[in-house]
Amino acid sequence: MSTHEVFDALKLRIEDQQFSEVRPGIFGASRETEQLTVTVYVYTPGCAWETHQHPEDQVTFVHEGGEVVFVVDGEEVPMGPGDLCVLPGNTPHSATVAKGGERVVTINTWRRRSPAR
Repeated sequence: MSTHEVFDALKLRIEDQQFSEVRPGIFGASRETEQLTVTVYVYTPGCAWETHQHPEDQVTFVHEGGEVVFVVDGEEVPMGPGDLCVLPGNTPHSATVAKGGERVVTINTWRRRSPAR
């Protein structure tokens, strides 16, 4: 298989994905490899993701739109297009887009969880 064929097999075009609502007003589409999960999230104005944590490190990149406010371990971290946030595993965090804000598109990556035994 050529490098071009491998790239095409893993290429993710945001507009071609089927999104499902994962929280009220937050829509996600995921792809997985053996080692990673990559999810594109679309946050609509007025939505919020409750405080949570998980054992995996998380990388979030704001691709487009307005501002999303992450609260990371109790501290507000406003993020806009071009911003990148790297969260160590088990760090409490949440995300909110203001009611009067713009839609936000993020790209998140985690190490894929091992299947349960």
